[in-house]
Formats: sequence, C-alpha cells, structure tokens
Amino acid sequence: MNHHTPPAITLALLLCVPAAAQKKEAPAMELVSPVPSSVQQGVIEVRIRTGVEGKAAPASIYASLGGSAGVPLTRTGDTGEWGCQIDTTRIPNGGQQLRVITENKRFMVTVPLTVKNPLRHYFADLHSHTSFSDGTLLPEVAHDYARNVAKLDVFSLTDHLESVDSVEWNRMREVAWKANEDGAFVVLPGLEWTKRWGHINIYDPGTRLWPQDPESFYAAIAGAGVLAKFNHPGDGSKSHGGLAYSEAGDKAIQLMEVRSDQEEKAFIRALGLGWHIAPDGSDDTHSPNWGNVKSWTGILAPGLSQQAILAALKARHCYSTLDRNCRLSFEVCGAVMGDILGKPVEVAEVRVAVEDPDAGDKVAKFELFEDGVVVESHEPAGGGGQWAVSHKAAPGSHHYFVKVTQADGDMLWSAPVWLAVVVSWK
Repeated sequence: MNHHTPPAITLALLLCVPAAAQKKEAPAMELVSPVPSSVQQGVIEVRIRTGVEGKAAPASIYASLGGSAGVPLTRTGDTGEWGCQIDTTRIPNGGQQLRVITENKRFMVTVPLTVKNPLRHYFADLHSHTSFSDGTLLPEVAHDYARNVAKLDVFSLTDHLESVDSVEWNRMREVAWKANEDGAFVVLPGLEWTKRWGHINIYDPGTRLWPQDPESFYAAIAGAGVLAKFNHPGDGSKSHGGLAYSEAGDKAIQLMEVRSDQEEKAFIRALGLGWHIAPDGSDDTHSPNWGNVKSWTGILAPGLSQQAILAALKARHCYSTLDRNCRLSFEVCGAVMGDILGKPVEVAEVRVAVEDPDAGDKVAKFELFEDGVVVESHEPAGGGGQWAVSHKAAPGSHHYFVKVTQADGDMLWSAPVWLAVVVSWK
C-alpha cells in the first residue's frame, strides 16, 4: 500500500494553513514619536520601542536627523522604550530624514519629517587673511580675535590658495575645525582663488588644488557643490570678465561682495546678465582686526551650526550691512530673500523689516529695485523700520531687492527674490 501523500494534496494542505500562522513577524523596532511626515520645530523628543528585552535587545541606539551627528538614546526604565532629544534648529529647514539605528540591522527605522523653524539673524565675515598669504599673524590668532573681540557668529579665513602649501592648508583646516563650536561660533574653512581675471572665495573646498581658467574653475566648483563668492568686483565692467554670464558659473557662485555704491553697480549688472547671487558684506581684512572693520554679512538661518549656515548661504538667505547689529528682513509674496518663487503672481507684495538695538540708528530711506531700477521708495516718518508695498509690475520675469539707508549713511542690501508676474496692470 502506498502511504505517500500525493503532491497535489500536499500543496492543497499548505494553502489551507490558517492566516494567523502566516502573519508577518512584528517589526523589531517601533517609532513612538515623532509622527512620520509631521512638521517639527525646536527641540523634539525621539522615542522608540524595541519590543524585545534581554540578550535580544540592542546594546546602543542612535538617532540622526538630516545627516546630523548621531544622538544616543537612553533606556526608559523597564518599559522597553528608549529616548533622546534633537535640536532641529541645527538642521536646515525643509524635508529631512530621521534615522534611528543600532548595531543590528533588524533594529533600524527611517522616516521623513519636515523641519520648519523661524529664521534668525547671524553676523559673519567671510573674507580675511593671515600671514599664510598677504595678511598678518596666524590662523589661531585670527579665529580667537573673530570670536572673542569682534564677537562674530560666523567666520571664514580665506588666504590665497596660490600662496598656501599643503602643510599650511592642513593647518588652516585643523584650526578651523577646532575653533568651530555649533551653537556659539561657526567656522567655515576657506580659500581665495586669485587671478588677474578676478578673485573668488570658496568655502569648505576640501582641496587647495583647483583649475586655473575661469570656465574650468566654475565647472569644478559646481561639481564639488561648494559655496563660492565673487570678491571686490569694482563696478563690474572689468573684473571677472565683465561678469559675463556662465551657466556653469551660475550653478557655482552664490554670493558677491556689495559694500559700496560702486559695488552696487556690479551687483545690478550681474543680476541683469542672469546671475542668481546675493550680496555679501565681508571686509577682506589683511590686518589683525578680523571681523571688526566696517562691513558684515547678515545670514538668515534657523540656527547656528555649520550645516545650517552653509545651507542658508547656498540658498542666498543673506544680506550685506555696513551696520554691525542691524537686522534686515525682506520678503516678496512670502518668499524670503534669495528665493526663486516658482508660482506666478499678479502683484509683488513686498514686506521689509529693519531692527536695530541702537536707538539712534533710524531708517532714512527704503528703495525697492526691480530689475536693477528703483521702482518704489519710502522715507519713513520718525525713521521707522517697517515698510509694506504692493507693486504692480508688467508681466514677465523680474527680480527684486531692497536697499536700506540709515540716517547716519550706513547702507544695507538684501538678496533678491526672483519671480514671474502674469497680469499687466498698465
């Protein structure tokens, strides 16, 4: 007698196994908070539940948001939960990934979050020198002065790359990384590419070796994804090849020094030729007074960290100021200075705010530039720092920036907002 079960019957028996026996294994690690895809700001609580204890439980757990440094989670009693806090202000605003990891790949969670923190004002000097090129003293002295005497929030030492050898470059980077303290004093390693054609600063460049000709240099910067700035452009008619537009260059350069009426002309020229850049107020000091001369860069960022500051500068969220502590905010149709507004508008709704803790620093004049020409102006009674105007523009693509002149003659220039107008009011 044949006692073997026919193959067809075996398959039928397997298909009849109860659903409860086929259910999937419960996830090894469960995210308790925050809620995936939620909007977060400030300090957030990250809590997870492993679902296992004893030898099967992970030995350590770390959480990282937006590629930031991992924060260790600690066990919460005997509940099987672990938790930590993450300061989202150190992370750029926008979509980010929260990753919770352990030494065991079974215990890993990755979820999307949106970070949305209010922008704060930080003051920087992003162009300076020491004896490593044609300045004075040493990088250690420069960083100490910038932090403790000039009281800067952000600083970058940018000695000429043609003058710096490999030993000096390694030392510059080492000093910069040691001086950086997120939350207190952000340092960006930098170098200045110096040619008769024009000078350009690059930040956190990774290497001191870069192409010699401008187009190859533009392409190399864009490919490396580093931050870069046109330095002392004069009126823009000669320096940097007359600011001739370059598609590769437009991807590479985010900033231009604008600290005078002459450099304002260069800024207007560059914008008119198609460049998407923001004004910078760095001093280019060659003396032992780093960050303590006559002009500064105001940066709008959610917090004071290398990651947040670099992201803000790359997004052109900055302005040039001849007043050390004057804070400038500029929006068009809700877009922050530096933004390219993707949605067409009918009217350019402009909002400007100037805050200065010095009682005597009043606003004498606001000027709104459309495509390089002043189209609206306002002289506030009593020197008030608020201005709102609805500007009716011709249809087409436009860029707007605001210039503020204080009663003592100090000036501020905002980054532009680029947008398209779809209805003619003329």
